[in-house]
This record gives sequence, structure tokens and C-alpha cells, in this order.
Amino acid sequence: MAYYVIPRACRAPLYSHTLSLLGFWALIVVYTHIGTHHLLQVPVPTWLKVVAIVDSVAMVIPVMAFLINIWYTAKGRLGEIHADIGAKFVFTGTIMYFFVSIQGSLMALPDVQRVTHFNNWVVAHAHIGVLGFAGMIALGGLYYTIPKISGKPLFSRFLADFQYWMVLIGMVGFTVVLTIAGLIQGNAWLNGETVYRVLPEIHVYYVVRAGLGLMIFSSAVLGFYNIVRSLFGKAGASS
Repeated sequence: MAYYVIPRACRAPLYSHTLSLLGFWALIVVYTHIGTHHLLQVPVPTWLKVVAIVDSVAMVIPVMAFLINIWYTAKGRLGEIHADIGAKFVFTGTIMYFFVSIQGSLMALPDVQRVTHFNNWVVAHAHIGVLGFAGMIALGGLYYTIPKISGKPLFSRFLADFQYWMVLIGMVGFTVVLTIAGLIQGNAWLNGETVYRVLPEIHVYYVVRAGLGLMIFSSAVLGFYNIVRSLFGKAGASS
């Protein structure tokens, strides 16, 4: 979706077809072997752990090949990105892809994972991937393609922009509070603290997380309304 939306919104050809091929094949080769990096502290074969760690670090290759390609395509054309709400969502998703991928490679290192795994740090990491990367790009794809498919303008650009900021603030807030909670949990468990003694320390972060989750849910309802009205409402100028 990013390969489609960004060049179209920028009215520019993709920076490098060769980089896109490198990113595709490197992703196919490397990504299929990294799942075991979630199991470094459980009894699975050591060779499998080594492969997972090496390939997790090697994920830098397809990630940067993709990002350099997209970002250089948009270089000097950020005005066009900002003007199109679909492209704005997608471009933000590529930035989140950078953060979630680099974080994922670092989390695969055993010394880092001793503190960060099996706690809310991983949940925060997952939210950057699901809401920040995949979610933002998927929403951008919807907002970019639906007017072209339906032949109708977007019902409300204001609602789409409002949803953008709600998702962005909610996702970043989720990431921050869950990362802090995860570090508290990880360091406590590393020092031999029991699970139930840690819960009161992270209670306030769970309360904030609930509020941010409500914001994200509300943004989903808002976006659904905007898309339905765009598809089935009367054609007219978007606001």
C-alpha cells in the first residue's frame, strides 16, 4: 500500500525498483526465521535461538531498503504528503515501521530481552506495529483509495484529520505508558520480585492505558462513520 500511495500522492516515480526487490527478497528470506526470538528463555534448541537472533538483527536490511526507497521518493515533496490525508496516514505508518523494526531487532538480543520480555514492554512494541505501522498504513490506504473507487469525495477531511491525531496520540501514549510499566516489571522480576508485588506499582499506568484505549476506540468509530458516509452518502464537497 505504501509503494502505491506515496508515489501517486507525490506524483513522482518510485525512487528505486532495485531497492524494492532487495527489500522484498530480504524480507522473505529473513523474516520467516525470527519468531523464535520470543522464546530465548525457554527450552528450545540453541541453534534455533541463534538463527532467530541473527535474522532479527538482519531485519535491518529489508526495513532500511523499504524506508530509504519510500522516503527518497517523498524527498522534497512533503507538502503533497501533508495535503493528502491518505498519504499522511501512510507516511506516518512508515515512520512507525522504522521504530518498531529497530526496536524488534534490539529486543532479540539476549541481554536486552532479559529485562524487556514477558511483560508490558512487548505489548507496547506490538502496539507500535499493529496501530502505528500496519494500522496507519491500512487507514491511509482506505482514505486514499475509497474516493477513487467510489467516485465520491471523502465525506469529511476534518474527521479524517481528527482521527489521525486521535490514533497517533493514543498509540504513542500506549507505547510510552506500557514501556514504562514493562521496564518496572522487567527490572523487578530480574531482581527476584514476585508478580503480585509489582502490580500496585503499575496500576496508574493501566488506568492511563484504559483512557488511551477509549480514545483509540472512539477514533475507530469516527473513522467508520466517515468511511460509510463517503461510500453511501450523497456526493458533495468534503469538509
